[in-house]
Amino acid sequence: MSSVVRSWSAWFVASCCLLLQFAIQIQPAAMIPSLEADFSLDAEALGILTSGYFVTYLVCQMPVGWLLDRHGPRLVLTLSMAITFIGMSWFAFSGSFASATTARVFLGVCGAPAFAAAALVAARWFPTRRFALMLGLTEAFTLIGGLLVALVLPPLDLRFGRFGSSTVFCLVALVLGTLCWIIIRDRPTRSFSHSAQEPSNSWSGAADSISATLAQPRLWLAALHGGLFFAIVGAFGGLWGGPFLRARLDVSFEEATRLLSVLFLSGAIGAPILGLIATRVRWRGSILIVASVGCAVFSSLLILAELPRSAVMSLLFGLGFFTAGFALDLAYVRDLVTERMQGFALGTANLILGIVAGPLMLMLIAESLERTGLEGTVTASNASIEQIRSSLVWFVGGLILTVPLGLLLVWMMRTVRADTR
Repeated sequence: MSSVVRSWSAWFVASCCLLLQFAIQIQPAAMIPSLEADFSLDAEALGILTSGYFVTYLVCQMPVGWLLDRHGPRLVLTLSMAITFIGMSWFAFSGSFASATTARVFLGVCGAPAFAAAALVAARWFPTRRFALMLGLTEAFTLIGGLLVALVLPPLDLRFGRFGSSTVFCLVALVLGTLCWIIIRDRPTRSFSHSAQEPSNSWSGAADSISATLAQPRLWLAALHGGLFFAIVGAFGGLWGGPFLRARLDVSFEEATRLLSVLFLSGAIGAPILGLIATRVRWRGSILIVASVGCAVFSSLLILAELPRSAVMSLLFGLGFFTAGFALDLAYVRDLVTERMQGFALGTANLILGIVAGPLMLMLIAESLERTGLEGTVTASNASIEQIRSSLVWFVGGLILTVPLGLLLVWMMRTVRADTR
């Protein structure tokens, strides 16, 4: 197998693993009615069930990054897919809220290596200047998973319940685990990056140890900024977008879930486009700021303004298009470390990113929605548009915050490049 075919094959299989992980991550968003019926969930309990996945997923990011640096993506991804089969079987047969939540917590361990492994494959098997592009393509591939979940899971769940969708995920995990072992290799014969002894961006301050990586303020800022971007997919697309569209457009939950697929479709379109432009490293900062401003404006109008349905869908498309900004943040993270620390750095960034986009944002929204139910229990299915809007102020505020944080990050990274001259 030629090096080019090997590179793209390894990237494709690793991206498929990430696609499956993302589909499992947002699975509850496509089956809210059945989950509420099975376990009598209110909004807060639904938030706990959803965020349970994120807890162990995030806790495992640093250890997983270390394992990827030491043992490579081939072994780690293969084992990840094997235990995903066990976790999905558990969730399928759960008969109580406690059991289902515990299964979701276990699935977080299963899916923990997916993103860092896919990013590490892209970093090792493709030239440095194409890293943002490959992350964009990976995100596009992943968002297709979100689109498929939004279109396929609701009718599947309506007919077969949790068992049907979980069985499909089990079979896919087995196939991908086999392909990981057969196709993926840990690194190419000729590295596209600098050697492990040289900084990955020729910057003398590039981190070459765990302590130095954790001491990088730019890494923390880039990850925080990326987390606010990814809340578009993780919090809004992953759970609260469906209830918002149901109440805002006065449609059924199934129809709202289908309409939400526009967010994932536009993200799949925007990610490779922004990544391609960002292959010109000097343009990366400008693109990041444009994406930040775009998300702030589109989210504010989408959530807060009274607009016709066509305008709502256009804003949803624009919001999804710019969600790829988080890939540019991760490209900055890669620049801050040497090659041998890439897995740990990307895992650490994904930990911070995921906390912001997942449990933190999800629970802030859920708690805010709970407080609006003064006259009875409020759920994601029965909340009014006013109640959902008031709870999504956290989401809008976070995206507005991306603008000043993005300006600060771009300035700090220009300082790094100035030091290399």
